[in-house]
Amino acid sequence: MEAVFFSFAFIAIAAFAFLVSSSLDKRILVIYALATAIYLGADDFVTALPSVVKGLNLVGAHWNWTGKFLSLVLSALVIVALRLSPAAVGLTLKQRHTKVGLVALLLFIAWGISLGLLFRPGVPNAETLLFQATMPGLSEELVYRGIAPAILLGLFRQKLPIDSIPWVVILSTAIVFGAWHGLRYSDGSFGFDVMSALFPFIGSIPGGWLRFKTGSLLFPILAHSFANVAFHVAGGIVA
Repeated sequence: MEAVFFSFAFIAIAAFAFLVSSSLDKRILVIYALATAIYLGADDFVTALPSVVKGLNLVGAHWNWTGKFLSLVLSALVIVALRLSPAAVGLTLKQRHTKVGLVALLLFIAWGISLGLLFRPGVPNAETLLFQATMPGLSEELVYRGIAPAILLGLFRQKLPIDSIPWVVILSTAIVFGAWHGLRYSDGSFGFDVMSALFPFIGSIPGGWLRFKTGSLLFPILAHSFANVAFHVAGGIVA
């Protein structure tokens, strides 16, 4: 029940952020803002579902593999249902600025190393490294840098993606992404961890820019994954 309540609260937060954004970017219609908020709430719920239905958890796994897989399944269903083209959500290997992507990738790795040295998460095991190298980057970038911006911009029914950088969309999805990481609900009360929200928010801004600059999710996914691994490896070295 807590997961359901959290998802509805998160929908309200996302809806507020996107409705404010609709006043700043006329491409973001109210119905698009609300639809995106509902989608993100649904994504949050399916991601958290293994914590509700214990039988869904992989036996012996420490990380939420099943929840991330369900997020990917939901994303695929939404793409098909809304007829979002691969280009509209960034599912293309074609890059407009490959050199920019490579430089950004190196900077994200440096960012991950810096945070790992700062926060010292401990020595990672093989599962941690494998999970961080795959699931968060794939599922979260597809949701927050791919599908959510496409819905906000109304890129339905194979409508061609835009060529400009939609900064309002990037900033609003970054805020919601940060809120998703920082918000907590337990025992009937909410909490908010500023640090858990701050760094995902900061990383989302260049990540969102990179997605539209290159026209693809490839480098945002790689940057997210490599930064996560770098964070744990660096943290393990100084643990």
